[in-house]
Amino acid sequence: MNDKVEQESLMVPVSSSVQLHLRRIWSGTPGASPPLLLLHGAAEDGHIFYSHSGRGLACWLARNGYEVFVPDLRGKGKSWPAIDQNSSFGFHEIVRSDIPALASTVSRLCGGQRQTWISHSLGGVLAAAAILRAGPDALGVHQLVHFATRRRVRAPGWQRRFSIDFLWNRIGRLAVAFEGYLPAPALRLGTTRESGRCFHDGLAWSRGERWLDTEDGFDYSAALEQRDWLRSLYFAAAADRAFGAPEDVRDFMHEMGRHDGRLMVLGRAEGNLQDYTHTGMLLHPDAEQDHFPQLLAWLRERHA
Repeated sequence: MNDKVEQESLMVPVSSSVQLHLRRIWSGTPGASPPLLLLHGAAEDGHIFYSHSGRGLACWLARNGYEVFVPDLRGKGKSWPAIDQNSSFGFHEIVRSDIPALASTVSRLCGGQRQTWISHSLGGVLAAAAILRAGPDALGVHQLVHFATRRRVRAPGWQRRFSIDFLWNRIGRLAVAFEGYLPAPALRLGTTRESGRCFHDGLAWSRGERWLDTEDGFDYSAALEQRDWLRSLYFAAAADRAFGAPEDVRDFMHEMGRHDGRLMVLGRAEGNLQDYTHTGMLLHPDAEQDHFPQLLAWLRERHA
């Protein structure tokens, strides 16, 4: 392990009016290590994966020999323009334009090496959608890791009814109607705003039996039926009963169809050090000695 980690910020132009912030984190020689692209979820930005002080999954992976790229998705973090009542984009633009632009930048900086994409929550659904639209070869991705990623929300329990059905769906819908965007920090539903279209796209994807693009009707479910899926590792927290319940993560894994997929449920009852929360599975200090090494072992299997 190399304890010295370097970081820099890049801007990735998507159009004349949209730029995405991309944090590059590495140790050793830039461009020489296997590249990882980390995609955050709803009401988050890239800081779910890293800190300037060197904490977080991205920095830990860089110390263990990988070159890591962490974007702020459109309107989040240091990407611009920031989300406000005039933001008109939804998942369609993120899937068709933003994620391909990020993947292309990573490929250019790392000499075309095949990429592993690591996601948290909704970031994994957006990643899968981008792959289904463009194809893994065009994006340079060959395997996936998901933390608490689910598309549909069906797990029972009061936590889901309160956090998802009441706070996110009902109060969130009223806030979007009033503000023109989801003020997630003010509602204590996250750390960043969500555009109105992204909010409503998320509702549609979480409820629909078929997985459809709300803009052009592209049928992601049908596209899945036409191909074998990528090798994937899934993490779920047993204590996360709302935003990434193990049952919903398992359903997403099954929805991906035939593939080399493994699910790890984290919690004290499963032998872990903590009962991790939805974000704590990435942010808790014990993660570095608990399940991050399991991720590292999985990443290195192909290089053994």
